[in-house]
Amino acid sequence: MLKVLIVDDEFIVRTGLINCINWKGLHLTLIGEAANGREALEIIQQKAPDIVLLDMIMPEMSGMELIQKLEELNIRTNIIILSCHEDYNYVRDAFKKGVRDYILKLSATPDEISEVIRDVSQKILSEQDTASVHSVPNIQDHRKIRSDIADALRYIEIHYQDNLSLSDVASHIHMSKNHLSYLFQKETGHSFSDYLTNQRIAKAKELLHADKRYTIAEIAEMTGFSDTGYFCKVFKKFTGMPPNHYRQGGTS
Repeated sequence: MLKVLIVDDEFIVRTGLINCINWKGLHLTLIGEAANGREALEIIQQKAPDIVLLDMIMPEMSGMELIQKLEELNIRTNIIILSCHEDYNYVRDAFKKGVRDYILKLSATPDEISEVIRDVSQKILSEQDTASVHSVPNIQDHRKIRSDIADALRYIEIHYQDNLSLSDVASHIHMSKNHLSYLFQKETGHSFSDYLTNQRIAKAKELLHADKRYTIAEIAEMTGFSDTGYFCKVFKKFTGMPPNHYRQGGTS
């Protein structure tokens, strides 16, 4: 299913869209909402939505500023503008940036909104099918992306015990931090921090089972956790039990 993000500073608009549209019936997954462009940018980088319903006039970062930021970061998504009648100039400028369509949010009915979203999603799916069959350059681009992410995963596998950051990995594969964050989520289905933590916990579980001579503090340090208390908290969150219980044969 294609993923959708709703971005509008008005709570009532976001709530209305969430509740009045039959997302499942449109074969779409609603992955979240944001009250401004800055929040939206973070979600887009983490969850890589296919469609963004985007208000133009918002505090902190406007819709147009978000569109420009996505362009700078080379992050591609499909935007449907949530527009008021008086926003015509913003909508016109947004279409020059490749916006897919617009919705008059104060007057459009749920059926009209659904029709716009359905039309855009069908076009996206059609383009994806065409690209997968006919576009060799796109296939080559995706192979390059998969190669870069595979390189990033190998780097994490080697350096998980270090004080590793997204910036370190991005530097290693010669990619911007923000672009790597977006691609990592899109290709692996996990954020960088979640993936790294999963790797560290998996290694800690191996050590707890394999070698009784190491203390919990030593295992924490060996798997990249500088604080033993934090390690125990994270381990319990991921496995359902503290490290000592796991070592004694507990099951998660």
